[in-house]
Formats: sequence, structure tokens, C-alpha cells
Amino acid sequence: MKIRHIKPVAAAAAAIVAACAFSACAPKENDPPPKPEPTYLSALRVDGSRIYNAENREVFLRGVNAGGVCVIEQWMNGFKQSYTEESGVKCIDHKTTTRVFEQRFGREKTKKLWAEYRNNIWNERDFRNCAEMGMNVIRLPFTYMTVDFDATFDYADAGKNYDFSVLDEFVAGAAEHGMYTILDLHGAYGSQNGQDHSGEVLPAGEVGFYSDEQAIELTVKLWGAVAEHFKDNPNIAGYDILNEPAEKIADGKTDITSERHFRVFDRIYDEIREKDDDGIVIFESCWEGANLPRPSEYGWENCIYSFHHYTNCTGGDRFDEHKNSWDKKLKGIDARNFGVPLYMGEFSCYTNEDQWDYTVSLLNSRGWHWTSWTYKINNTFGNSAWGIVRIDITDKDKVNAHEDSYETILDKFAGLYTEEDVTKFVFTKSGRTLFDKFKKYCGAEE
Repeated sequence: MKIRHIKPVAAAAAAIVAACAFSACAPKENDPPPKPEPTYLSALRVDGSRIYNAENREVFLRGVNAGGVCVIEQWMNGFKQSYTEESGVKCIDHKTTTRVFEQRFGREKTKKLWAEYRNNIWNERDFRNCAEMGMNVIRLPFTYMTVDFDATFDYADAGKNYDFSVLDEFVAGAAEHGMYTILDLHGAYGSQNGQDHSGEVLPAGEVGFYSDEQAIELTVKLWGAVAEHFKDNPNIAGYDILNEPAEKIADGKTDITSERHFRVFDRIYDEIREKDDDGIVIFESCWEGANLPRPSEYGWENCIYSFHHYTNCTGGDRFDEHKNSWDKKLKGIDARNFGVPLYMGEFSCYTNEDQWDYTVSLLNSRGWHWTSWTYKINNTFGNSAWGIVRIDITDKDKVNAHEDSYETILDKFAGLYTEEDVTKFVFTKSGRTLFDKFKKYCGAEE
């Protein structure tokens, strides 16, 4: 596999800057200042079970998820569930909320609403905060709606007008602060898991993605377009092709990742490789660590295996249960010995400081890569370390998509902005913030 050490896009940018040194490109009076030359990090590659940059230095990816930036989860992002008989739509996810906005305000104003939401939920100060904690990567969850907006309303329009501007801006912003971006498809066409975080809630037993040829083909095509667009961008740490790829089965439990999922993985991988033979591809297991095939079974190369792990979701503080849960997870993964870099794409230890210290120390000592869930939540969820920083709002500040006026929604979105003195989660045991703990976890503070 060839590894590009000199990126064409970087060379092109340098050429433009050089060309504009001539008088023909000299700025005129009242012209806006020229944009700074883009920042480019050192391209990453996989070698065995390790990750290296273009200078052959080993890299350990440590960071956080930008949860809720491109796909809302109402419990953490400042939205109310709402319903009216007139609309016949219950706002419980990103897709239905978008459709209500469109019904009420039209498509162009809906686009503006989501743009204003993103600009407030994540801004330059958030990048700075992550960099201050010593992070070198941010996992960005997005859905097909982020880059294929028209498909939200009509699948007949799917794949006709991709727009990568949202992803481009985020990737560039992270790079300016020395951080890679993992592009994480949280929501495929038709939803790969039926959960709200996929952008589309589906009843248990109704996730049909893995047998829906249209949905699969559109998702494969989307990843081909993403890979084509970003293939020469060294700021991308990897393509995380499907988040938590499993179905809710009829009894409410979650089905494990299995062969039918792997066949879809393989189609996406092949499409990416047609467009980008250097990009790192990330495959996820849901949920057990042993539920992935060996890469050699499918011929997957330059890849990472990802897992998610949550314990004591109700806020329980039993350390023994937490440790036993991790021991079980790791035992299954160790037994498989996949021979590729391992990445904990999502995890949280809630309010228990000892569990946080144990978990991150464990991941670091094993040489795993990791991104916690998540960076930012609203404080109406209670005393929770789901987020490192907190949005100070009340229930009345949450957006009601059915009832709030356009201007009111814009005003409420403004309340999501990260201020310089943003509230940070504080552990009761030590009085330290999770923000400061991450400085230690990421090596910014010994």
C-alpha cells in the first residue's frame, strides 16, 4: 500500500500562495484580508497494531466526540420533544425536527436554522478548549442529512447534490488547533440502528437497513463521495463507516454485530478504496468486543477496530461492577487478537472519578486510542459527566420546533454558545473539573 507523504492539496495551496506574491494578486485598498494558508497535519497510516504519522512517529489518538453538532440528541442538545395533531409529526429526532422546520419555515430558512445551531453549539472556543486539554483528535458524528440535505425530504433526490461544507469547516477548524478529525457516519440512509442518535428513531424490530438494497447502495455511494473529497486531506484520522451497527430486536434488546453487517462493511470498504487507497477505515463492533471478523477474512488493510463501552448508565457508583465489565470486554478482545490498532470510540464513566481514572489509565496503558462521549451537554439532564462542559439553560430555553417562532428558535440557539467562562463538570470527591482531568489523561498536565 502506498503512503503519500506529500499531499497534492498542500502543494496546491502552497502554489496559490506563491502565485499571489506577484503584483497581479496584490490586495487592493478595501479588499478583505487574504485567508491564511490552511493548516495540514502529518498524514496517518496503520502499521500492524500501531498508528504512525508521515515522519514515522507513533501517534496515540486521544480526544472527544463532538456529539450533537451535526445530529441532535434531544436529551443533551437543548430540544424538546413536541407534537401537534396539525403536523402529525412527533419531534423525537433530527429528521422529524428538520421536517417540522421545513413545513413551518420553508427549506432555505431551515438550512439557516441548522447553520445557526451548529455555529453556536460548536465554535472556535470549543476547538481551543479541546486543544487546551491536550487532545489531538475529535470524532465528528454526522448523518447523510449533513451532506445530502435534500434526501431528508425525498429519497428520489438522494445522492444528487452532496455538500461537504459543514465537514470541511469542522476539519479545518480542528486542524488549525492541531487536532485530527474522525469522520463518523452516525446515521446512514434509513438508519443502521434505529436510535435517535442516527437521526431517525425506528420501532424495535423495524431496522431494515441491512436488507434494504437502496439504503445500502446510497450509503456506499455516500462514502465513495466522502473518500473522493477527503482523499488528499491529511487532517482526517479515519473514516468511521457505521456507528453502532446493530438492530433493536423485538424484545427491546440490541442484536450483536454479525456477518450480515460485515457484508455491508465490506461494500463500503471497497468503495472507499476505489477512491482513497491511503485513508484509514474504522470498523465498529456493537457491542461485544469479539464481534468482528479478522481483517484478513475480507482483505481489509490500513484499518482500525473500534468498540464502545458504557457501564452504570443509571449513574451507579459500584466500582467492582465497572471493573468487571471492562475485564469481560477486554478478555473477549484479547482472545481474538485482531492485530490492528484498537480504538474506544465512545465511553463515559458518569460521575465516578475513580472509574474515570481507572478507565483512561487502562486504555492508555494498553496503547488504545480513544474519544470520550461527549464534549458538551445541557445542564437540564442533571449532575452528569456525560459532557466535559455544560450549557447553562433551563427547560423553557429548549427549542419547541412546533410552537416557537423562527426568531425565538434563533434566540434559543444563541443560548447554546460556549462562553469563555463555560461551566465545567466538577467531581464531588476531589473538587476537580473533568476538564482538568482530561489535561492529565491527554498528557497536557503531568
